[in-house]
Amino acid sequence: MAATISTPICTAGSASIPVGIDSGVTDVTRANQAIGGAVSFRPKSADDYLSLTKSSYFGYQSDYDSANRGWHNGITAAGGDEYLRGLIAISRRDGQETRNNSDSVKVAPANWHSNAFLASGSWQMNDNHLLTGTVDYYHKTNHTHYSAWNSAGSAVIGTNQQTSQTRRWTATLDDLWHPDVAWIDTIDTKVFYQNTEAHDWTYGPSTTGTSLVTTYSNYDSKSFGITSNMEKEWGIHDVRWGIDARRSDTERPFNQSPNQSSFNYIMQPEANSTSENLGAFLQDTMTWDLAGHDFSVVPGVRVAYQRTKPKDLSNLANSTLTVDELDTLYGSFSDTQVLPSLSFLYDITPRLTTYVQYKRGAQFPNASQMYGSWNLSSSYAGSSQYALLGNSSLDTETSNNFEWGLKGEAVEGITFSTAAFYNTYKNFIDYTRYSRSANPEKFTNIPSNIYIAYQAENRDKAYIYGGEVSARFNFGTWYPDVNGLRARLAFGMAEGAAKSHYMGDKYVDLDSVAPMRLVAGVSYDDPGELYGAALTATFNKGKRASATNRQSYNNSGSAITDSTTEYMRSCIQYVDG
Repeated sequence: MAATISTPICTAGSASIPVGIDSGVTDVTRANQAIGGAVSFRPKSADDYLSLTKSSYFGYQSDYDSANRGWHNGITAAGGDEYLRGLIAISRRDGQETRNNSDSVKVAPANWHSNAFLASGSWQMNDNHLLTGTVDYYHKTNHTHYSAWNSAGSAVIGTNQQTSQTRRWTATLDDLWHPDVAWIDTIDTKVFYQNTEAHDWTYGPSTTGTSLVTTYSNYDSKSFGITSNMEKEWGIHDVRWGIDARRSDTERPFNQSPNQSSFNYIMQPEANSTSENLGAFLQDTMTWDLAGHDFSVVPGVRVAYQRTKPKDLSNLANSTLTVDELDTLYGSFSDTQVLPSLSFLYDITPRLTTYVQYKRGAQFPNASQMYGSWNLSSSYAGSSQYALLGNSSLDTETSNNFEWGLKGEAVEGITFSTAAFYNTYKNFIDYTRYSRSANPEKFTNIPSNIYIAYQAENRDKAYIYGGEVSARFNFGTWYPDVNGLRARLAFGMAEGAAKSHYMGDKYVDLDSVAPMRLVAGVSYDDPGELYGAALTATFNKGKRASATNRQSYNNSGSAITDSTTEYMRSCIQYVDG
């Protein structure tokens, strides 16, 4: 079990952006597709702190996290009136590596800090239009060092020193419009631009250990897009619909200094690419009175489209690898998914609701899975030359998700939620080993210098089931003298397994599924909203990954005779989904 204690000294104001977490498949109203949950960041605005009777706000917050010995300090200030208002938030965090409470596996030491800044302004132009503009900036620096291994993974040959810089800045403009027409109530339109950079600088031994090398590995992405959501209520119907579009350009600059020989050279690990996403959704909440209680049926559907293509392939070419070969290997990808959902909700009491729902989810292959590569340009091992390859012919990962839940206020002062779920997944992406001699059909588009390929493919199917329960107790309901004192308790558990399409394989545990978690906390907020404090502890049950060998599937490749050239086979065999 691992314990984490977080202590906000003052809860009145944080520079961090509020986070919303959706478990399972994302809702049809969300533009970003995911089959394993999603995290949304809603920028703060002055409306979160101001009201008709409150024209200014200032808050300071300090937190400590025992898991990584991290400190956070932040301030939030807001002011304005009913027509023009604004907010500024500043955050600083400092910490070290996150401890894993393991006696056998040590976490690489780390020392990091981050700074975040957010500015938001709202203008109530008239009774119909509210314009909100937001700019935020985030910068994190991480210093670490870890063991450098030889290419066979059999011996430590030195230490790698690494510094990582992560930067993100975002600008958005939102227009909330209440048009004077009968067929629509609201139109919420947002345009956005985001630039992200992840730059790693690593200094350490080359793969042969004969010299020291500096490696510069960057991952840069620029995205812009628009979303427009509309809503109309009439009769028993609450209809929502919308459209969205996004374009993302990803670049993967990579180089080493000094230039390396063919035995030590590492090529750019991913082709630059461009992705275009289009989406549309329709959802209707229909509510009736059923024996004095509200009963709702919520059908919905989202249509999602993605097109991805590589670019700048000349950056990957060298004396071994030509642009034509790369163009043949890395094709474009496009797919359209129709994702229905259906929910039933019944109000047992005005404050207690039970529900059952079905959602279909989809997750398109990402650029790394399609255009990632390792060792593709190498030719030092002759007929034993291997490479790790992406695959632009991948299918989209899909899921079917079923959930039952109960949420609301059981009795006055106690709010709770409980849920049980069962999810199935298809077309999980993982890597499979192929040899040119045994699987010539797999090498039609692979450059001639590669004889062994570990290629991404839709290999596995999987399932996950589990349940969770959480409760919050407001002691001030029963004891007015301690108004503002609250306690929280949450518990969840899950099991998951995956099975590949290899003959003779069977379901094995999904190592990525956390088996059990318990969260307990207590907090106090001053009724006058001047100060507050909270203490939260999180306990995670440990889980050890087990070597499965994919349950002895039929490997048509040759036996491993030289671990320095084929060591990666064992790494690929033991992946559990």
